[in-house]
Amino acid sequence: MNKRSNKYGFTLPELIVSGFVSLLILISGYTLLKMNLQVNNSDELNLKLGGKINNALDFIVDEINSSKRVITTYNDVPNSCRPLPQGDLVLALKMPDQAKSSSSYQTSNMGNESKTKKQNWVTLAKDCPIFYNLVRDYTFSGKGISYILKRTGPTVDEQGFYRATDIKTTVVTDRIRSDFEDDIRCLTTNNQKWTRKQIKGIILCTDEKGKGAEIMINAEASRVRNPLIIFKTSGGYARIQDDDLMNLGNAGAGNLGINPPCTNCDFFQKPLKKKVTFFIDISGSMNWGKIKGLTPMEAAKNELINSIRALPVNQGFKLQVVAFNHWSRKMWSSPMEVTTSSKMYAISWVSRLTAGGGTNPWSGISEAIQNSEVQQIAVLSDGWTKTSGRCFNNGKSYSYAECFKDYNDSVRATNEEGTVQIDSFSMRNDFCSNGWMGELSSKNSGSCTHIN
Repeated sequence: MNKRSNKYGFTLPELIVSGFVSLLILISGYTLLKMNLQVNNSDELNLKLGGKINNALDFIVDEINSSKRVITTYNDVPNSCRPLPQGDLVLALKMPDQAKSSSSYQTSNMGNESKTKKQNWVTLAKDCPIFYNLVRDYTFSGKGISYILKRTGPTVDEQGFYRATDIKTTVVTDRIRSDFEDDIRCLTTNNQKWTRKQIKGIILCTDEKGKGAEIMINAEASRVRNPLIIFKTSGGYARIQDDDLMNLGNAGAGNLGINPPCTNCDFFQKPLKKKVTFFIDISGSMNWGKIKGLTPMEAAKNELINSIRALPVNQGFKLQVVAFNHWSRKMWSSPMEVTTSSKMYAISWVSRLTAGGGTNPWSGISEAIQNSEVQQIAVLSDGWTKTSGRCFNNGKSYSYAECFKDYNDSVRATNEEGTVQIDSFSMRNDFCSNGWMGELSSKNSGSCTHIN
């Protein structure tokens, strides 16, 4: 019950140490809060700028798809289209005759077709194209020089029809860089040569007939220290026939007039082995152009579905489908036996695939070649990709085709399941002749087919 009076408190050194520790905690908390705010601000800027550029690309691609031809120099613009818009020409789009209303698309009397067309159709802006030009942004307060992408052409009414006589210049997007952070490689095929054009921070690829275009926009947002830089790309294909340029007569859209729409269109051969894995490219370029009257993506899906339908059921066949762009996505965690229900599921899964992103099949193929339930791999792609990297088998960095060959020779050949045959199908671009798909197949007991 005795209590001793305690008259002692904190000493001065203890107060100093505790104050210093408290200060460290406060500084750490402030630093963490500041970092979070900076990250959130950077994410917000990235989303806003990315959304702005995506919207601009979508708008441009929609007009490319609706045009007759893509023009890249003022030499192809009629002399009557003067004065020309200010700024550097990115591209111009030659548009078809414009309907005045939706009823113009219906002709009840074929004998009066030309008269109906004359009354209900109008040539846009005296046959002048729609211009896209880069103009310097003098209001930009960040580092370096920034540009604005402007469109000069007829406006669009509420129903989606062009107002032929209402020509205005509007802003498509801003914050375009004066140079580029990333570049694109223009397509090259046996029948077509694509031309590259750089306009400040915009890279443009067009085919020699002016029917296809791929565009990349490099943009940046102002920040206190380092600017936020993004780059996005998209492409389109003019669907309207240009008789003056192409002399196609009644040919369908997508035919360049120099070859049939598709040569050697057998995408997937019947599997030679019972355990087959299909790799289908779903990168963004699979939406460009026409094959068999469809986009390459839809045509490839149809051919793959037909191959799946042809597989015998309940006879020991095993199936897997891997969709790849910048990463690989498997249909099932492991190959499944071909049954009526598994075929139905596979057809439904393939039919829902959509195109977007880059091209990188290697992680998926590396996993498949190590699976004992895989005897044959069929790869379909139309894109450029890196061809070398670190091999999963031995850690060395060299050609992926050589890596898979070494694994086939040193591991698969010694096992009961045997080596994996790799067949490839190169769409439009010839990657069979001295390309990554030809090397991949030739070194792994397969064949490469160019689908032109």
